[in-house]
Amino acid sequence: MSEKKRKQRHEEGERPRKKRVTESTSQTVNFSILQNVGDWAPVIATTPGLNVPTNVPLEVYTKPRDDHHTGAGRTAISTTELLLHTSAHPKIDYTAREEEYSGADSLLKHYLGVYDPKTGDLQLVQARKLVVRGVLRSETTVNGTEDEAAPLNKLSARSVLGQAFGTKKSQKAIRAITENAITSPSKPTQNRSLDPAASAVIESMSQSSTTIPSREELQAVVDEGKPRPRPNLDAETPADVYKVEDLVGLDALRVLSVRNWQEAVRKGEDVKTSSRFVSRRLVRIVQTEDVMRLKTLRFLLLLLDWNAALKPGSKGGKKFPGNEAIGKAVGPEIGEGTLEGVRKRFAPEMTLNKWAIDNLMTHICALALAVDNYEIDTYDLREDLKLEPKIISQYFRELGCRYGTPTESELARLNLSKGQRLAHGIAKLRLPLEFPKARVMVPKRR
Repeated sequence: MSEKKRKQRHEEGERPRKKRVTESTSQTVNFSILQNVGDWAPVIATTPGLNVPTNVPLEVYTKPRDDHHTGAGRTAISTTELLLHTSAHPKIDYTAREEEYSGADSLLKHYLGVYDPKTGDLQLVQARKLVVRGVLRSETTVNGTEDEAAPLNKLSARSVLGQAFGTKKSQKAIRAITENAITSPSKPTQNRSLDPAASAVIESMSQSSTTIPSREELQAVVDEGKPRPRPNLDAETPADVYKVEDLVGLDALRVLSVRNWQEAVRKGEDVKTSSRFVSRRLVRIVQTEDVMRLKTLRFLLLLLDWNAALKPGSKGGKKFPGNEAIGKAVGPEIGEGTLEGVRKRFAPEMTLNKWAIDNLMTHICALALAVDNYEIDTYDLREDLKLEPKIISQYFRELGCRYGTPTESELARLNLSKGQRLAHGIAKLRLPLEFPKARVMVPKRR
């Protein structure tokens, strides 16, 4: 006998997946277009880059269009051009005019609609599209003083003649010099205040620029999306930056078994693994009787075997080979729940793109740091992952490590010769962390 399953109720505060159907007083919407509204039509105005005060009066000007429509169906919008102007602002003149568009936008029309929910009627009327621009008045007009016109010097006189009688090339050059000219006072002072024109621009742009993110905010966004474990920036010790509980997971730490390693080392047996990094550290860590560190090493071996079992994919990515192939690679002592947790964490789509591969590599590097007390010779790990020295150094730098070649004392401690220095790299996780900075593209000079 089968019982009818009930759907699980949504928890309080959770948004339901399906939208609720709302009742409407009118099932249909009847819309109409008002063709002729007389000499005046509504206006849609945009103010790019500036904040126009709402209390300034506007003067209205109209003129016939040069190519206005003369056939049937002509309206005030098709036959006349509208211009709005105001000088009420103490420093800026605002002008709103209809700007011409080219291409497909030349046929674009704008409409305003009024909807009555009781009757279901929607009335549309064509509107004018205006763009408001601000023009700074001259400094003498802003200050309220008019100086006598100074006599033209030789350069300004040549510019006037060139604009009047010069060729197109010379006129273009004169306009470029005028636009790029930078004027400075004859007697510069150390603490010079802004002139009224500059202050007017800053006042009008201050509100519109408040939403622009700072360099620190942009860097935080870039760091948030990087393929690496999330660091604890408030950590007081290197061990708190990337905690083992976060890298491995509490469930995996509980179920991972390292008893066979402990018993084999105590009996003096040779424990062989597929990793050069793990094999060279296993006996020493077992002898310290640090179970947490030994489980970290076991999970690191799991990720190394899991990565080696992946198949090549398209566009430099990798593919998940299946549970059976992964199970053979990592060994029978790893449970299915642990393997499924690793797959969901690093390959939720059954494939790994460049970002997912880098995320897996940085997690492996973070685990290796925890095993070697946050100062590691990367040679063994680089051999296991089959990476170039430049690539693995970048992974450790993304974790906030300081990376370099071994010093004389480190060569002696690692029992290495000077000829082996270039093949080995030392990564140290120290506070404060040093992350690579986001590149700032500087535009080329023209």
